[in-house]
Amino acid sequence: MSDSILDRSAAKTFIQSPKTVLVVGATGGIGQAYCELIAEQFPNAKLIRMARDVRKLVDLDAPTEDLAVDLNDESNIEAAVSMLPEKSEIDLIFIATGWLHDDVHQPEKSFRSLSADQLQKSYQINTFGPALLIKCLLARLNPKHPVALGVLTARVGSISDNRLGGWYSYRSSKAALNMLLKNFAIECARLKCSVVIVGLQPGTTDTNLSAPFQRGVSPEDLQTVEYTASQLIKVMSVLEPKDSGLLFDFLGLSFDP
Repeated sequence: MSDSILDRSAAKTFIQSPKTVLVVGATGGIGQAYCELIAEQFPNAKLIRMARDVRKLVDLDAPTEDLAVDLNDESNIEAAVSMLPEKSEIDLIFIATGWLHDDVHQPEKSFRSLSADQLQKSYQINTFGPALLIKCLLARLNPKHPVALGVLTARVGSISDNRLGGWYSYRSSKAALNMLLKNFAIECARLKCSVVIVGLQPGTTDTNLSAPFQRGVSPEDLQTVEYTASQLIKVMSVLEPKDSGLLFDFLGLSFDP
């Protein structure tokens, strides 16, 4: 018997048909695919897209509001969120941001490769930025309006599942993110906010983030961005209040932090 939350009855879903959806990181592979599928599946929903460079956003056959946001800058995050109406009623929020490597930095195979620069960059984009964004969003939302908030995390950020080591900054920044999501969920429950906050593991998806590490991945295990986005929409659509603070993969299976 499957333990996937995707097996739940549709009658129990937290969000039935979203009227407003917010996607952060909307120019990334998964973020863009998520936006395109939302526009296709819910053509009457208002789509709010946030990205560092809104000029890179693709045109959609759906009503959109596009806002620039830089997760490296706390004041910029505050300014971007302030563009939303007070007591906003958003049904789905998907934060699809993340950083693993660039032309200078690659995942550390050994402790000898650790550097303050790479640790700082990992934590800034993978941990600090999403946490500060969620802080601002929670203060802006209508606390009585149900909202499902999903944030891209990674199974390699699971402390209990770590068997290989390496990837020091990426693993630890995602582990810290998972703890922050749990904290947010606990406090929101205490405040009786109608918000479900979860971490979402996308699997190995064909994006720029995973591109250098796809050599050992079999074709059947390498997911398209369309498939991953579709699965994550399904997962977010069946979330229940009891799920807040938990981590789920793209199949709707929970995993330990």
